[in-house]
Amino acid sequence: MNKLKFEVIKYSKKLNTTNLSALRSGNISVRVTEKKIDGFYITPSGMKYSSLKPIDIVFVSLKGRFDKKKGIPSSEWRFHQDIY
Repeated sequence: MNKLKFEVIKYSKKLNTTNLSALRSGNISVRVTEKKIDGFYITPSGMKYSSLKPIDIVFVSLKGRFDKKKGIPSSEWRFHQDIY
């Protein structure tokens, strides 16, 4: 699972370095379907991508549940949920 978090961070940073998305706009997520887990990792709300660490990446279940103690997902998490 940690590998997926690193992938989210990697591509989040690419949004900025390739000028595909300025500052903190745009979000990256990846679907997770392992060991009875069904949801996705997504970039957190209000953080610069240059400072992201794996602990900052938020897991959201496909039912829309996430642990606020572990972070707040991007405000666009429902859009990502609908796609998955």
